[in-house]
Amino acid sequence: MRASVAVLGGVGEIGMNMYVYETEDTAVVVDCGVMFADYTYPGVDYIIPDFTYIRDIEHKLKAVLVSHGHEDHIGALPYFLSEFNVPVYGGKLSLGILAAKLGSKKEKVTLIPVESRETVKIGDFSVTFLPVTHSIGDTFAIYVKHGPFSALHCSDFKIDYTPVSGEPFNEDDFAPLAAGGLTCLLLDSTNSQNEGFTNSESSIKAELKDIIRSSPGRVFFTTFSSNLDRLRQVIEAAEELGRKVVLEGASIERNVDIAKKIGYLDIPPKAIVQLSAGKKMPENKVVYIITGCQGETQSTLYRIASRERRDLKVEPGDTFIISSRVIPGNEKNLNRLINLIYENGGEVIDTAARKIHVSGHASRGELTKMMNLTRPSYLIPVHGEEMHLAHMRKTAMKTGHFERESVLPVKDGMKAVFAGGKLVAVDDIPHGAVYIDQRGRTVIDEELLKDRKSLCRDGAVAVTVLYSPLYEALETPPVVRVKGFRIDDRTTFELRKYLSDNMASLIEEANGDYTLLEDFIEKLVRRFFRKSMDRRPAVAAAVVEV
Repeated sequence: MRASVAVLGGVGEIGMNMYVYETEDTAVVVDCGVMFADYTYPGVDYIIPDFTYIRDIEHKLKAVLVSHGHEDHIGALPYFLSEFNVPVYGGKLSLGILAAKLGSKKEKVTLIPVESRETVKIGDFSVTFLPVTHSIGDTFAIYVKHGPFSALHCSDFKIDYTPVSGEPFNEDDFAPLAAGGLTCLLLDSTNSQNEGFTNSESSIKAELKDIIRSSPGRVFFTTFSSNLDRLRQVIEAAEELGRKVVLEGASIERNVDIAKKIGYLDIPPKAIVQLSAGKKMPENKVVYIITGCQGETQSTLYRIASRERRDLKVEPGDTFIISSRVIPGNEKNLNRLINLIYENGGEVIDTAARKIHVSGHASRGELTKMMNLTRPSYLIPVHGEEMHLAHMRKTAMKTGHFERESVLPVKDGMKAVFAGGKLVAVDDIPHGAVYIDQRGRTVIDEELLKDRKSLCRDGAVAVTVLYSPLYEALETPPVVRVKGFRIDDRTTFELRKYLSDNMASLIEEANGDYTLLEDFIEKLVRRFFRKSMDRRPAVAAAVVEV
């Protein structure tokens, strides 16, 4: 009786989490998230897993299991569900956020809400949703069992005994797994380099309240729009200080609305006002909760800081609270916005200045505790880059529960296979990444991404050749246009001569195939610039018959 767990994303990078549990007749996917692109991916908004392996096993695919509602765990599901018609199991909040992302397409998807500690039967698997604490509600560690094989797929989590919402972390949910013999634990490595325990989310409310109290004018607060526990604390602090709250930004408005509808956020009716009402209030009586904590160019924070908006822009006396960690690659964008705020008389308070952020991820103390509670035979570190995975392996070895070979180096594109509760193989599987440009929901493959990088770095060259099939010759020298860099008249002359000198042999080799002739010309132009200027521009050639 065999079972396996495969990784399609989330091990070796932060984000793009996607895992597959399989038997001979059943496959279930756990999470399907995005990774946000940085400046090294020109024109790319985010990256999602390649679904090639899922297509190979589609005949036995039964369901998607959602651990929680963050983008790095559910952001790619609209793309996945447009191709694979399977039900999605998850908490009410997670499914509410997913439904909003699906829009009108949600009617075609079966969304099945689950309760804490609920067990469902899906094909060969028995699946139990065990609640854990994180920075968003309805977060679950997912216990998957088939015969002697069992795995605890631990979502993003931390051990929080005083959470802002929901029930505290309950050790009794996990200790019984050790008694039953847990085969494998997949554990969140994001904070594995941090000693001790991560602070409770509730620990920052007093600090946030003090900042709002001491701010003389308007307060603008930004964090991840899915961090509803943080938003709850800001709304409560504002109400206690006699300030109204204005929500600005589509994702924040959407998530707060979803949370209110399902009862996750209990907000007094008059606590939140519309922008038009907030603008009429005294400046020291309003708090704006806005999107843009990563400096995104389309966010509300960006448009306020850059003074692009006519109805809401930074003014002297404004206080901006940025309550989130900065995702690597976003530092320059955010720093530019902070400078704009100061340039226009505002003040910025971030995590370096005050204790206004705590992580939603477990530190070493909590990771060790989870290992001690569950005592698995094998450990697979997940959710992290190489640094995080290495620290997790070291932490695991210090517990004394594991031999070195029991901490499995399973990464993206690998599948661990178990039989009788024992590891029998680690196989390679198809995997990769797909790049998404949100303008037009364009899907970009590796070749297109390579072209975009080339355009950014080395510019572009367009070559037009006028060709007469009657005389089997060029009508004029090739027309050359260059974008993104400059060439002098001499280089232009040399390129035209280089093309003209080689054109006869190219025409003969192409034998009337203009597409092939254009390919030959492009290769020739690339060779010219590589040799003459050490550049590798993107080249487009056109052969026009006259």
